[in-house]
Amino acid sequence: MEQRQGDDQVIKEMQQCLLGTLKAIHQVCQEHGLTYYLLAGTMLGAVRHKGFIPWDDDADVAMPRPDYEILLAHANEWLPKRYELVTSGHPENYPYIFARIQDNETTYLMRRSFNFVGGVPVDVFPLDGMGAPGLRRWWHYVRFRLCWKLLYFTQTDPYKHGKGLRSCFTLLLRRIIKPAVLFRWIDHIRMEWNYGTSDYVVDHDYNPKRGIQPKEVYGKPVPMEFAGTTLMGVAKPDDYLRCCYGNYMELPKEIPPQNFRYLDLKTPWREYLKKNATT
Repeated sequence: MEQRQGDDQVIKEMQQCLLGTLKAIHQVCQEHGLTYYLLAGTMLGAVRHKGFIPWDDDADVAMPRPDYEILLAHANEWLPKRYELVTSGHPENYPYIFARIQDNETTYLMRRSFNFVGGVPVDVFPLDGMGAPGLRRWWHYVRFRLCWKLLYFTQTDPYKHGKGLRSCFTLLLRRIIKPAVLFRWIDHIRMEWNYGTSDYVVDHDYNPKRGIQPKEVYGKPVPMEFAGTTLMGVAKPDDYLRCCYGNYMELPKEIPPQNFRYLDLKTPWREYLKKNATT
C-alpha cells in the first residue's frame, strides 16, 4: 500500500496503528514509574484536535534522560510482542540519534535516503539538561550540529544526488569515521548538563529556539484526551506550543509532505525484507 498525497483513508489507518503504539508506551511507563510527554506535533494535536493532526503520519514522545535510559534497557522485555524498540546503532543500520518503538506487523520506509527498514514508528526523544543562554550553549550546539551532519553523511545514500564531489566526500568520510563513533560523540555532547540539576531542558531538535524550554514548562505530566484515550502531556502546553509554533491554533496554509516513501500496514517488515532479498 503506497501512500499517495491526499489518501485520507490510509492516514486514518496509520494513525490507528500509531495510537496502538502510544497506548503501549503509556502502559509501560505507568507500570514502571517512568515519565513521558507527548512532543511536538503530537502535543499540538492533543491541544488543537484532541488527537492527531488530521494529516499527521507520525507521532513523538519525550522522556527525561534517566527514564529514557531505563526504557532503552528494558523496553523489549516490557512491551507487548507486537512492538520493538530500536535505537542509535542497534540494529547497526538504524541511523537516528533517538529511539523508536515500531510496530513489527507493518512495514515503513522513511522518506529520507536511508536503507533502514522497520515498522511504523513512534519516535522517542531523550530530554537532556541545558545551560542558561550564553557562549557555552552556543558552542554546545555548534558541536552537536557538526556531529549530527557528519552522521547523516555516513548513513545516507552517497549517490542521492548523482556522482560528483558530494558522493566522493561521503564515501571518503565513511572510510575515516564510523557511525558508532559519532553516536558516542553525540550522546556525550547531549549529556553535557545534568538533567536533574538543570533549569532548562532540551529535546535536541536541530533548532535550539524550538528545542530548549524551561524545565517547568514540562513539569509534572498532565493527563490529556487524545483520540478517545488518555495520554500524558506537558504541564504548560500553551507555553510549550507557543515556543514551538507561535500561533499554534492557526492551521497551516500548506500541508507538510509525508514522512515516508513506502508504507504497508499489513505486512511485517521482516517479511518485506525476506521478499525483497529474493527478488
